Order: sequence, then C-alpha cells, then structure tokens
Amino acid sequence: MSTPVVSKPSHILVIKSRHIGDVLLTGPLFSALQARHPEARITALVKAECRAVLQDHPHLHEVLTFPQREKDEGLGRFMRREWQWFKELRARRFDWVINTTEGDRGVITSFLAAAPRRLGLRSRREKLWRRLLMTEAVAELPGRRHSVLRNLDLIGAGQTTEARTVSLLASPAAWAEVQLKLLEQGWDGEQPLIQVHPPSRWLFKCWTDSGMAQVIDFMEQRGYRVVLTSGPAAQERRKNWQILSLCQHKPIEMSGRLSLRQLTALTAHCRLFFGVDTAPAHMAAALNVPVVVLFGPSGAFDWGPWPNGWGGQESPYPQRNGIQYAAPHCVIQKEWSCAPCGQAGCGGSKISRCLDELEPGEVLPVLNRVLQQLEAGEGMR
Repeated sequence: MSTPVVSKPSHILVIKSRHIGDVLLTGPLFSALQARHPEARITALVKAECRAVLQDHPHLHEVLTFPQREKDEGLGRFMRREWQWFKELRARRFDWVINTTEGDRGVITSFLAAAPRRLGLRSRREKLWRRLLMTEAVAELPGRRHSVLRNLDLIGAGQTTEARTVSLLASPAAWAEVQLKLLEQGWDGEQPLIQVHPPSRWLFKCWTDSGMAQVIDFMEQRGYRVVLTSGPAAQERRKNWQILSLCQHKPIEMSGRLSLRQLTALTAHCRLFFGVDTAPAHMAAALNVPVVVLFGPSGAFDWGPWPNGWGGQESPYPQRNGIQYAAPHCVIQKEWSCAPCGQAGCGGSKISRCLDELEPGEVLPVLNRVLQQLEAGEGMR
C-alpha cells in the first residue's frame, strides 16, 4: 500500500543537479516554499561546487551535496560509499522531494529518498521508467518562461504576481582579501570597478577576442578600472590572455585567481558586469549589480539575468532575440531568425556565428547608454 501524501510537509528536499547559475536561479523556489510552509525544514541538494552560493540563503535550513568520486578512489569503493549516502538520505524521512531538473540523476535520487510526494519536471521525451519513479510529473507551461518561473511552476507559484528575488550574499572578509589582490595590481582604492568576464566553460557561448578587447579599452578610457575574470579552467584563462594581448589599456587580471567566495565579493563591489551567458552573470544579478550580457545559442527568455523584484507572470525578456532590457539588466543578441538555436554552435559545430559576427559597433552604443544611465543616477564612485 502506498504511503499517504503529506499535505503539510515538515521536511522538504529540493534537488538541483546542475551548475552554479542554475542553482542560483532555484532560490525563489526556496522562498516560495518557506512562505507556503513556514514550519517546514527546507533542504537543498546540489553538486559540491555549488554549495557556497546557497549556504547563506535566508530560506534554507541545510545544503547537502552529492557524493563525488575522489582521486584514485576505486569504482567499487565509491559505489559502496554512494549507497551508504543514499541510505542516510532516506533516513532523513523527507515528506516532499522536488526535483527541478530533467536529468536522470535527480529522478533516481528522488525515488531513493522514498518521500511520499515526489515532484519533478516532465521531460519533453519522457521515459516510462522516469514517470514511475515520481508521484507527480509536472508539465511545462506553454510560452517563453524563465528558469526562475519554471522552478516555481513545480509548486504552482510561477503565475502569481508576487516579487521574486534571487539572493546571494558577499562576505566582508572575502572582500578584504580581494582588495589586497586589487591593490597589488595597481588599483588606487577609489577608481570605480567594472567586471568583465569573457569566457564560458562552453566556448561556443563566447564572443570574439577583439570585441572584448575593444570593450575593455572603451571602459578604461571612460575612467573605469576593468577587472578581468574567468573560472579556473585552463581554456578559460587562455581565452583571457589572448584578449589581454589585444588590449591597449591593460585591465586588472584576475583570471582563475579567485575562489567563488572571493569572486562574489569582487562582483558585489563593481558598478557593472559585462560578459557572456554564464554563471557569473547570474551571480552579479543576484547581487543587484547591473548586467550587460551577450547571448548566442541560448534564449534570454530562459536564462537572462534575473531582475530582482520582478512580479510578472511571464519572462522579463519576452522577445525571442534582439536587445532587451529588464532593469537594471540588458541582454544583447543578434536578431536572427535562427537565434536562439539551443545548439552547441551552428549545427553542433562549436562555433556560433551569431556571436562571431556580432560587431563591437552593435555592443558599444548599448554599453554607452547603460553607463550614462548609471552615472546620471548615482554619479561616479
């Protein structure tokens, strides 16, 4: 006999088995759950690399991470350790488990947690075995729905008019560490900072090196101090070094030199974030730093930087492509009929023409307008 579903849960698990940006955009779901079930304990389960972006979320009680296979650990030993982890997860006796991704890992984890109510997204190519592991398969609503709203749709909260906030907190101690690094590279402690983040772990999401170099020179000439950032991967750091070789004005170079905690602190103290569709853009938006971001194969209506306080029932980026504003953020994307294609470059080639053929002349006027608005509203800091 099946276990009866608990209508007033005391312990809820939310699973997000994806990367940092995806995890950040799950934040409003935690807040909505807390508002609807204020007595419930809410736990998140994410990849280890994502733990830091949730550990200070105001509506989370605990953050768990998936087990990782350690270096030189044999497969058999890892599988035994993983099975023990699943047993401990089950022993927590969750009332609800909400799986927010379409991948198999979350569905299997949800089932093994053995909660009476197991919600999950209905995959576009749903497999019968997946349906059998869930108690409720929630179909995506039609139209262009942002990832924040799709997460909320799982509990029927995506079509309300309440304000939603993607939150991220910066550590003062981490900012003190970053300040020392900036001062070592010649920052005077006063010049306003702008973060430029050119690379993505997927290079088909990147703009041209020459375009990025021209943007850096433009902002340096305007009186800002540009800080160039990237993830720790070698290909990301090489991308930034190639851009540096083309710059007339040398920015502060922090490629791969900051922990996630330090990167958050740096971003929080910048006047503007400029970059491509990647996790640091979502981090900047969560910190209420204005974002100008370049999109290629991905849809801004899905993944644009979230404007905190948005209470609309549809995506804050309603157009298929082009230049779109969701104050204080801006998305720039070629207005081509094929964009976004959702592919890894044109035809899966790992080369995105919609980015390679995006000219600085299409980007710089937008940046100029955004900077003028920032300066008119706040003045130079």
